[in-house]
Amino acid sequence: MATTGQDIVDDVRAEVIEPSPTFFSNNRMLALINLAQKEFVRRTRCLQNFAWTSTIQGTGSYPMPSDWLGSECVFWNDVVNGVDNWRRLQPTSLEKMAQESPNFLSAGSDMLGKPQKYYVIGSTMYVFPKPQNTGSNDIFMYYQSREIKLQSLTENLTVDDSLAPALRAYVLWKLWKQDQENDLAEEQHELYKEEIGNGIRWRNQRLLDLKRKIDIESYQPYSYSSMNKNTGNQTINPLNLS
Repeated sequence: MATTGQDIVDDVRAEVIEPSPTFFSNNRMLALINLAQKEFVRRTRCLQNFAWTSTIQGTGSYPMPSDWLGSECVFWNDVVNGVDNWRRLQPTSLEKMAQESPNFLSAGSDMLGKPQKYYVIGSTMYVFPKPQNTGSNDIFMYYQSREIKLQSLTENLTVDDSLAPALRAYVLWKLWKQDQENDLAEEQHELYKEEIGNGIRWRNQRLLDLKRKIDIESYQPYSYSSMNKNTGNQTINPLNLS
């Protein structure tokens, strides 16, 4: 069962000492939970999403999704005779565009072509070259996404249930601080910072079958010798600096 905002509230109310009943209002609790999610997601980049958009002939700029936080991969479908041909667009920057294609802002027809690169300014994605044809859902992007703001405590958290302790620590930190219990507040602050690290590790460990996590055997064994002047697939001694 998914964790809700109310679950966090019930948990922290059982621990924190309120000077008077409802000293911490539900509205305050909701605001803190939303702040906790926003800060946690910003620090860990633990949420992912995907979206499609369609290219328009001669148009190089496309708005990113409203929950976009950072791009991971962007693909363009170079359809050939009705057959999909998805190609990954190369990420670049405004500076590199200015260096490699000084006239990239030109609206001339000679600047149209098959998109090969993309860069992001603000919340807008720019592709280069500008598409020579109009497409249909021919851009597909994976991206790191923002949290969904809770409108009420009955709604589910955006982050995974296993990451809820981070939000709990954040809320307790702020509540103890408001209650002027500085030692207790600092204890939860430190716990929250630990949970940031756990959130980053959680994100990195979701794909356990990555090549870097598997011992891939090479077709040629590695070995060392006293020489380091050999080339090709011959042996090398990395400790020999001569």
